[in-house]
Amino acid sequence: MTSARALLAVFDWRSVAVFRRNALVFLRNWRTGFIPPALEPVFYFLAFGLGLATYVGGIQYDGGSIRYVTYIAPGMIAYTAFITAFYEALYAAYVRMFYQNTWDGLLATQIELPHVVWGEVLWSACRGAVYAAIVGVVIAGFDIGGFVDLHLGWLPLIVALAFLSGLAFAAAGLIFTALVPAIDHMNYPVFLIGVPLSLASNTYFPVPERLSVVRWLMNVNPVYHLAETARAMLVLGRPGPHLGLLLCTGAVWLVLCSLIAIRLTRRRVLGT
Repeated sequence: MTSARALLAVFDWRSVAVFRRNALVFLRNWRTGFIPPALEPVFYFLAFGLGLATYVGGIQYDGGSIRYVTYIAPGMIAYTAFITAFYEALYAAYVRMFYQNTWDGLLATQIELPHVVWGEVLWSACRGAVYAAIVGVVIAGFDIGGFVDLHLGWLPLIVALAFLSGLAFAAAGLIFTALVPAIDHMNYPVFLIGVPLSLASNTYFPVPERLSVVRWLMNVNPVYHLAETARAMLVLGRPGPHLGLLLCTGAVWLVLCSLIAIRLTRRRVLGT
């Protein structure tokens, strides 16, 4: 299969069928699979936004000073979109591939490997967007209570951007799903890539960009652009320049990572 066909497989009904299968299985056990992970970013927001904020004070942003809880609120949405999609493509997809042999069953039908990969990408991004929406609802409640001052009308667009960005995050996660020899080795991509990216992307704190290498790494990091885009929309009430950079870096990540993931999973699952 050519690269173009592998990319266009995302629009195939078989990719949607894999997505639908994962969604239906999730909905059968939604209480255990949904509530605990969805509450994690909420607790983080409460701990950092209402706890640590009392010691931090104001944060310089766009030539002015804003409260720390207002600063991290958009960052939590970006953090949730990234960490959910990335971890879903790592752990859950690995379990379906290796332990449950779900992929083998799918491949025994009309479904081909690119459709399995794209189905996993779509499902992981969707789950990340849903969790980001939950965080958005909690933030909206704090805005109504007067704890933060945000432009909530941008939340639906931010959730849509979380889904689009989640496609790239999930594709990156599937690369490691195809590479790691055992699930215990997931600690390497989690702690060497996932945790640093989720923290050093202007989610919880502004990262100093004095070094040129840091600026370059930030500019190619869609998590950073998602956090800054959400922050510009919610705090300033307008899309900032990071929106275009988010779409560009996300598209590049998605194309490259999805092609690599398809090639590596083909080698891992089919041995070709």
